[in-house]
Amino acid sequence: MSARTITREDVARLIDEYQVISELIASMQAQLSIVNDSIEEIKTALDGLRSLSQDSERYVHIGAGVYLKASVDQTEVLTPLGASYYAFLDRQNAERILNERLEELNNVKSNLEANLSKLGERAAQIRSVLERLGVVG
Repeated sequence: MSARTITREDVARLIDEYQVISELIASMQAQLSIVNDSIEEIKTALDGLRSLSQDSERYVHIGAGVYLKASVDQTEVLTPLGASYYAFLDRQNAERILNERLEELNNVKSNLEANLSKLGERAAQIRSVLERLGVVG
């Protein structure tokens, strides 16, 4: 049995697939960056909630590097529920919701990383074939 000859159409198809995979990788890396930023934001919020019991007066960031000394009411926390909805919750329920969101984002992160790994492997395979054919350097 002889090896199959690679045609120009095969090479063009490989180049197209490589370009599509490269674009998908770039898009997924951007998504991963957003997910990582969201994870860090939730961790910061959780740290802030946990530190509420330590004192009731603190400096609150209001933007542009400006902080305002404020008293903190620990009984209710305005918490995002998703889809631009918020609710006043006690600290424990706010922490629970944030922990659930953190778990969801960590799952999304794991899936993105797994898919990126698979796409990266496929891109490396295609690039190797294209290099052997002398199409890319």
